[in-house]
Amino acid sequence: MISKSVLFVCLGNICRSPIAESILRDLVSRRTDSSEWLIDSCGTGTWHIGDRPDSRGLACMARHNLNSDHRCRVLFEDDYFKFKYIFGMDDNNLTDIKHRMPSGSKYS
Repeated sequence: MISKSVLFVCLGNICRSPIAESILRDLVSRRTDSSEWLIDSCGTGTWHIGDRPDSRGLACMARHNLNSDHRCRVLFEDDYFKFKYIFGMDDNNLTDIKHRMPSGSKYS
């Protein structure tokens, strides 16, 4: 049963947020029952939907023995209801997250 959920958000979902997702997945898999966790990442922009993370990000992950089968996606309204924690990778991402926040979500 999923009891913990984390979403990492950056602009294009090709570098920072997929790396953060991969790091947390690795940490969780080493310390606890990963079936209790929902971990994902997304972007606020639509340029890279469906793409793999950037080759530099994948290379960085590989240097640290991290894997990713992630496909880039955009932040959805449902994410505000689905995830307990939503982390923006910088101040601009936090502003975008707040502007897209639907009324009635636990964050509003």
